[in-house]
Formats: sequence, structure tokens, C-alpha cells
Amino acid sequence: MDRYLDVANSPVMFLIVLIPVVFVLAQALVYIHLGAKRIQELGMEKGTVRKVIVNSAIFSVVPSLPIVITLAALILVLGKYVPWLRLSVIGSAMYESMCADMTIKAYGYTGLGDTSISTTVFASVVWVMCGAAVVWPLTNVIGLRFYDKRIKALQKTSEFIRPATTAMFIGLMAIMGVPRFLNYKSPAGRLGIVVCSVSAIAVLLIEYIAKKLKVKTLSDFAFPLAMVLGMVAAVIAGNA
Repeated sequence: MDRYLDVANSPVMFLIVLIPVVFVLAQALVYIHLGAKRIQELGMEKGTVRKVIVNSAIFSVVPSLPIVITLAALILVLGKYVPWLRLSVIGSAMYESMCADMTIKAYGYTGLGDTSISTTVFASVVWVMCGAAVVWPLTNVIGLRFYDKRIKALQKTSEFIRPATTAMFIGLMAIMGVPRFLNYKSPAGRLGIVVCSVSAIAVLLIEYIAKKLKVKTLSDFAFPLAMVLGMVAAVIAGNA
């Protein structure tokens, strides 16, 4: 059998992935240095700065917990290094999973989670995940200024643009989510319905409890906790 995981977990792959990750980390360090320098110039109090840093860290780490869960899931299929790269550089849990799943299915396999894929399929997954991620930054560089001007002009002259963009976003989410709810004939589809239902109910309950008890921290963790509960439901339903 074609051992694609030997390639995915190889030292060469690690070195290839390390270059962009180090570059991104270097950017972060540069901005931290510039920020610290600016703080000194403004003469801000240390207590205020410390509070800002703590709050920023919390609001950065908490939304990243679902990404860590996705990273753990992708490592099993795509090896250690490619998921690390993709979720470190312009990464999105939903986007990475969707790209990998669609590419694997295009080759006739069952989808993300099928460990019988070949090295060729693995290489295609990497190209799609990395190549498609470059499109939107380039689109922003080339066309964002024109797009932003047009949107602002439409907002001034028409009240339709706001509900239209909201409807487009809801439609996009429906395209990705509704097929999973309707795919009740296959075991994987039924399992997906269970996971989505449990996660949705869990996030509503957690938000309700957080508001009732006035515990904002619990509300911040609602999404990652709902994901974990959905995974627990998948394990239980899958072995039932």
C-alpha cells in the first residue's frame, strides 16, 4: 500500500512547513516589539497594559480551542505537519476540513478520514488547501479598495445591501450544512445529524446557563464545549 503518512510525517515535510511558520512567528514578534516601543512612547501605566494583554490573550486563545480540536482530527489523516501549517497561516477549521474532504472525494474515496488514500491524493490535498488559501489575500490586495467603495456607495443609496449580504452568508452556511442534515440514508450521514443536533442543543444550553448565572467566561467557551460534546456524542452513537 502507498504509505502517504511516511511522506506526511517525514523530516523533509517538517522543514518545508517550518519555513512559513517561522516567518509568521517572526512577524508576531516584530509587532510585539513595535507595540512595546509605542507603549513606552505613550507612557501608559503597567497595570493598564497588563490588563489589555490578559484580555487580548483570553479572547485570542478561547476562539482558537475549536481549531486545536480540528488540528487533532486532521493529524490522524494528513500527518503532523500539514495541519500545523494550514491552521497556523491563514487557517480556518471549517475551510481546511472542507477542502481536504472535497479533494479526497474527488479521487473517489469516501472523504476525510479515509486513510487508504495515496501519496498523489495527499499531495493534491496539500495543493488545494494551500493554493486556495492564497486566493482571498490576493483578491483583497487587487480588488478590496474598489469593492469597499462600491459597498459604501450602495449603503448610502440603498437599504437592500445589508439584508442582501446577510442572506448571502446564511445561504452559504446552508449549502455547507443542509446536505449533512438531509443525508440520513448513510451511517455517516446519520452520525453527522447526531453530532450537529447535540452540538446545537449544547451551545444553546451553555449560552442559557451563562446568561442565567451571569458567567461570561462560560459563554466564551460555549462553542468549543459544544464541539467537544458533539464529538462525545459521535463516539457514543458510533459504537451504539
